[in-house]
Amino acid sequence: MAVKLVGLARRLVAENLIDETRVQQAILKATHQDIALCHYLACNKLVDQYALAVITSDEFKLPLIEIESFDLDHCPVSIVDVDLVKKHRILPLSTRDKCLFLAISYPGDLGAIDEIAFHSGLKVELVIAEDSKLDSAINNYLQRTSRSYSNKAAIDSNLENEIAIDSSSVSEREEELNTFDETPLVRFINNLLLEAISLRASDIHFEPYESIYRIRFRIDGLLREMTRPPVKLTARLASRIKIMAHLDIAEKRAPQDGRIHIRLAGKRTIDVRVNSLPTLWGEKIVMRILDPLNTDLNMDTLGMEPQQKEAYLQALQKQQGLILVTGPTGSGKSLTLYSGLNSLNANTKNISTVEDPVEITIEGINQLAVNAKTGISFSVALRAILRQDPDIIMLGEIRDLETAEIVLRAAQTGHLVLTTLHTLSAAASLNRLRNIGIPRYNLASTISLIVAQRLARRLCEHCKESVEIPEKTLAELGLSAELHPNPRFFRAKGCADCRDGFRGRIGFYEVVPVSKSLSRIIMEGGRTQRFRKHMKKHGLLDLREAALLKVAQGLTSLEEANRLT
Repeated sequence: MAVKLVGLARRLVAENLIDETRVQQAILKATHQDIALCHYLACNKLVDQYALAVITSDEFKLPLIEIESFDLDHCPVSIVDVDLVKKHRILPLSTRDKCLFLAISYPGDLGAIDEIAFHSGLKVELVIAEDSKLDSAINNYLQRTSRSYSNKAAIDSNLENEIAIDSSSVSEREEELNTFDETPLVRFINNLLLEAISLRASDIHFEPYESIYRIRFRIDGLLREMTRPPVKLTARLASRIKIMAHLDIAEKRAPQDGRIHIRLAGKRTIDVRVNSLPTLWGEKIVMRILDPLNTDLNMDTLGMEPQQKEAYLQALQKQQGLILVTGPTGSGKSLTLYSGLNSLNANTKNISTVEDPVEITIEGINQLAVNAKTGISFSVALRAILRQDPDIIMLGEIRDLETAEIVLRAAQTGHLVLTTLHTLSAAASLNRLRNIGIPRYNLASTISLIVAQRLARRLCEHCKESVEIPEKTLAELGLSAELHPNPRFFRAKGCADCRDGFRGRIGFYEVVPVSKSLSRIIMEGGRTQRFRKHMKKHGLLDLREAALLKVAQGLTSLEEANRLT
C-alpha cells in the first residue's frame, strides 16, 4: 500500500537522501513499531544522520545544535521527570525566562511537547540534535541523574518521617498548602537535599526573582546553578522548607532561623541550618548543610605547614591568653577553632563556647547559641560563662567594643580564649581592634597568637595535569627556590569525579605568634609595614607565600592562589 509523502518524508526524497519506495517502507515500519520516522531511519542507517538533522531543522524551522558541546552536568535534573525523558527521547538543556529548552531529533509529536510543558509548568522551546548523538547524551544524562540520586537508596525510612509535613504545625491561614498535590514537591526538596549531600555542597540557595526561580549549590566555595523550578512554586517551596525547619509559615515579612535534622542509614545524622529572608519577589532561603563526613577536626587536615601547626599547638597549651583567627566569611575560621578545641577536649578541662549559631557539636564541650529573642547576646553569654568556672572559652566572633573588652578581660584572668574577627590579614586584625577602642597595651599583653587564613579549592588527584611555568614568571610571582626547592605545578582539567578539576579544599595560613619583640611593636603602634618586616625576619609565611607554597606542592593551581591572595 502506497503512502502519500508529506512534510519531512517528502523533503528527504526531494533532496535525494532516500528513494520514495524505501521511505514509504520506513514510514510503515516506524508506524508499526510506534517510533518516530527520524529515529527509524537513523537506527537502520538508511539516511546520513547529519544530513537528516539538517533537513529536519530546516523543515521545522528550528535551530540545529551540536549536542556533544553541551555540559550535561549543568542540565536541569529536576525539571523533567526521568520517565518523560525516556518516553519521548528528549533532553532538557536549560531554563531561561520561563522557557525550557529541549533537544529532540524529531519535533513532530505535539502531544509529547504538550505533556512536558504541562508537567514542567514552562513554555517549551525546541532545538534539533542528531539522533544517535542525542541518544548518547540522554544515556549520559540518565546515568548522571541516577548517580545524583543514588543516595536515595541509602535513606533510612526515618528520613521521610523526619521531614514529612506535620499537619498540626500548619497555620490555618496557610490553606494553600492543601490545595495541591504536595508529594512531588516533597520529593523534589528531598532529592535536592540528597544531591547536595552527595556533591559535598555546603549551602543550598533558593532564590526568587521576577521571572525566574533559581536554585544554586555552593560546592568547594563557589556557587553553581543546579536548576530553575517554575516561578509559581516560589511560595510553596518556601512554605515546605519552613515547615521542615519548624519556622512560622505565616510570617513572611521578617527573617527567620531554624534547623532540619536528617537521619540517613547507618545512623549518620546531618544538620541543616535554615535561614529565610524576605526579598522583593518572595522569600529567599539558604540551607547550610553541616555534614560530619565533610567536617574533619583533625589538626593534620587543616593544611598548616609544620612550623605553623607547631605554633598553633603551643598557643593552645597556654593556660591563658587570646588566640585570634581572622579572615573573610567562608574562609574556614570556625573549623580552625573547632580543631583546636577538639585537641583540648579532655575530662580535666571545662570548655564553653558562645556561637551564632552552633555549627558543629562536640561531645564534652558546653556550647551555647546566641538568641536575640531571649536576650542572650555575645556579651551576656560571656558574662554568664565566666561565672561557670571555665578553663577555655571560644567566642564565635568579636563584633563590638563591649564583647572585645570582656574577651580581653577573660584572657587576662586565667582563661584561654579563642575567637574570630573579620579582617583580611593578621596585621589588619590589630588595626581593627585598635579602631574599635582597645588600648595597644591590652593587645600587646593579651594576644598570644594570630592566624589569618583563606580556603582554596584543592586540585583533583585523579585528573590534575602537570604544567611548566617559566622561571621568569616564578621569580615575578615571588616563588623562589629557597621557598620550595623542587616545585611541581599542576592545573585543573576536570573528570567524572570532580567535574571542574577541583575536589575538596585546602587552607592558606598566616600564623603569627606574638613574641616579646612583636609585643613591643604593637605597644609602639607599629604600622603594617613594620609588622610585615617582623614576619619576614622570623621566617613567618604571609598568606601569599603560603598560597604559592601550596601551588608548588601540587595541591592547588596558580590561578586559585591568584584568586585568593
